[in-house]
Amino acid sequence: MGNLIVTGITFGVFMTEALIHYNMGQAKAKGEFKLTMPPAQELAKIAAVTATFSVVTGLLVKALPKDVQSKL
Repeated sequence: MGNLIVTGITFGVFMTEALIHYNMGQAKAKGEFKLTMPPAQELAKIAAVTATFSVVTGLLVKALPKDVQSKL
């Protein structure tokens, strides 16, 4: 259960960061910063990459020795 929580929190934080970075790139191209959602296909790509790295983070945390995990 803890691994799922780590993965979910990581996904939420990384996805938020990814959307902000997406909008920063759009702002550089358009000249103004405005928070918008990317097109569905682009959002799916961002979510897939974010989910992959969130799962990897969860697995790495789970792979830590038990004494280190208990200190987190």
